[in-house]
Amino acid sequence: MAGFFRFFVLCATLLQLGCGKTNRADLLHVGLSADYPPFEFTDNGQLAGFDIDLARIIGGAIGKEVKFHDMNFSSILPSLQGNVVDMGISTITATEERSADYAFSDPYFFEELHLISRAKKPLDGYEDLRGRRIACQLGSTMEIWMRRAAPSSAHMVLVDSNVQAIEALKAGLVDGIVVDSFQAKAFCERNAALKHIFLDRSGSGYAVAMRKNSPYLEAVNNTIKDLRESGDLENLCKKWGLQ
Repeated sequence: MAGFFRFFVLCATLLQLGCGKTNRADLLHVGLSADYPPFEFTDNGQLAGFDIDLARIIGGAIGKEVKFHDMNFSSILPSLQGNVVDMGISTITATEERSADYAFSDPYFFEELHLISRAKKPLDGYEDLRGRRIACQLGSTMEIWMRRAAPSSAHMVLVDSNVQAIEALKAGLVDGIVVDSFQAKAFCERNAALKHIFLDRSGSGYAVAMRKNSPYLEAVNNTIKDLRESGDLENLCKKWGLQ
């Protein structure tokens, strides 16, 4: 019986370690929220997008195979603290508050913010935010902008994903949504009853998030720098329609 128990424990241990598969040390674990085309989304069951390509390039530079962990956007930074992932690459903005707990790469992309509303009840700019219910994704650049720059009378509604925000807008539960320009264009192309306008420009940019004292920070910054200087970052933007 004791021998059987030892065999059982050995099998359980092997299963936990992956039964001979790639060890965790050989993988670069990357957290993302695959609901944000063209940066990260699923296409026929496969992850695709600008951030997906960037993560794989970074993994190649570090010499590790990338393993993606798809989760709610608001779970990415806590997953870094919990050592579930090594970095987050998912249109994340570095803020002073976040930088107190996490390390961030140099920005790799700067974005415009747009306002989506119903064409029959349009919001035509910043002043129209006053007293309105405005949705944005929890933990996103848009939430940061709403807290810092929106009129104090605007009522912010936080959602887990922009898909939820769109459904809330169509149902009349919110009056508008703040998203980036590419999300705005994509959603309005699929929903003729919606319109979007330019709202503001994000000055922070998107960065790769890591734990404090991450051994990968220098390599990530060098990779972003090399991609920018070689023109490959621009080519990646063109590939995903970001120019």
